[in-house]
Amino acid sequence: MNKLKYLTAVLIAVAGMGFQQAQAHLLAPFEFTVGSPLGSPANELNYLQTKGGGSYQPTFLPGTSQFLFKMNNDGTTDGAFGQYFTINMVSSTTWEISWNLTGSGFTLDGALIKDGNVQGQGMLYRFYGVSADESLIGSGTVTFDNPVRNISHISFFGSPGGQVPDGGTAVMLLGAALSTLGVARRYFLKS
Repeated sequence: MNKLKYLTAVLIAVAGMGFQQAQAHLLAPFEFTVGSPLGSPANELNYLQTKGGGSYQPTFLPGTSQFLFKMNNDGTTDGAFGQYFTINMVSSTTWEISWNLTGSGFTLDGALIKDGNVQGQGMLYRFYGVSADESLIGSGTVTFDNPVRNISHISFFGSPGGQVPDGGTAVMLLGAALSTLGVARRYFLKS
């Protein structure tokens, strides 16, 4: 009977590891201004695929990136992937975001927040990239903190692919499953 308890504990531990997913995180933001609003999500995507953040990166988004979802500060939305995103407006300047793109066919490339006109500088934007190895599931906080400004909307962009956990997690799960099979075989042969 004692062996059955140990076997059950091992199987529960392996099942628990199977439910873990790679967690994404937002990279340090890059803030920029433009003379007039970028406009539609398609225009934002075009800008982010052709412009870069100086030494930050050659372009903000890869050529494979597509518009996924946009939420305005009044709660209105645009895009077909809203069910994969959760947005909590903590304050007018700080929003908590989370995403789980499992089953969507996409991984998250980045998020863009916008404010209005900063006197003498133009329209204020902030781009948040996502770590390349952890872009399927995650959360983070977006904010305008220097200068402190209200967020008017957030747009999310992603690339096709990424339906499995990262390589390290997959290898760990495979190893755990094979070990469990070995342990189970050993206990059943002794019984």
